[in-house]
Amino acid sequence: MNTSRTVQSTLQLGCVLTLMMMSAGQNASAAEGFTWSISPYIWATETNVDLTARGVPIGSGSISFSDLMDATDASFQGVFEGRRGRWSAFVDLTYLDMSDREARQLFTIKTESEVVVLDAAVAFWPAGEDSDLSLFAGIRYTDLQDKYRFLRDGQQVAVVENDRDFTDMLLGARYMMPLSDRWSFLTRGDYSFGDSEDTFQLQALVRWGFGARRQHGVLAGYRYKEADFKSGEVEEEYQYKGPAIGLNFTF
Repeated sequence: MNTSRTVQSTLQLGCVLTLMMMSAGQNASAAEGFTWSISPYIWATETNVDLTARGVPIGSGSISFSDLMDATDASFQGVFEGRRGRWSAFVDLTYLDMSDREARQLFTIKTESEVVVLDAAVAFWPAGEDSDLSLFAGIRYTDLQDKYRFLRDGQQVAVVENDRDFTDMLLGARYMMPLSDRWSFLTRGDYSFGDSEDTFQLQALVRWGFGARRQHGVLAGYRYKEADFKSGEVEEEYQYKGPAIGLNFTF
């Protein structure tokens, strides 16, 4: 796998985010400090895949969350955000490293896959820093790497690699509805376009607050995403859906 390229691209986007944060901070009052939050989470997705070449279907399938977990070697999902006044900047990172082995009549096929999805955006609260609605704009970077090793009698006879990456413009909105002292309802919707054909995502979460000021929280809800990528003559359509749970720490 071309892991070095993935790391390099992720670092480049991290630099972009830093510049976003500096720009956002310049628009806030100098007397105000930053508020930081980190939210690790797990999105238990069911994934549907459709592949076409020149408009002709060449394959489709569905991957359950249990099948995904069986094939996953390493993973991380989390959101990191810094806020100052009406402005904030955040990254939402998904990283998956997967492998699988399938025995066929003539060959054994060993598959190695790596997925990186990184959203980096600046958000603005039009009605003020204590308001419930924020609008955001930024970049969505998607890196997909697949390597297929063909083995016969334990010996490798062929290798096929398919690496592709996509950088899109990201636009979206988030809304938080307080329900009680501890409970709140969080929603997010976004759309991205550019190198990909298009991608949209919807999310709804319930947050239960804890801590002296309810500054931390337990998150649970549902996320839905559709992504359409085209590389050469092959078009890949993905549908991700499933429950999401996580923790939110603010300091």
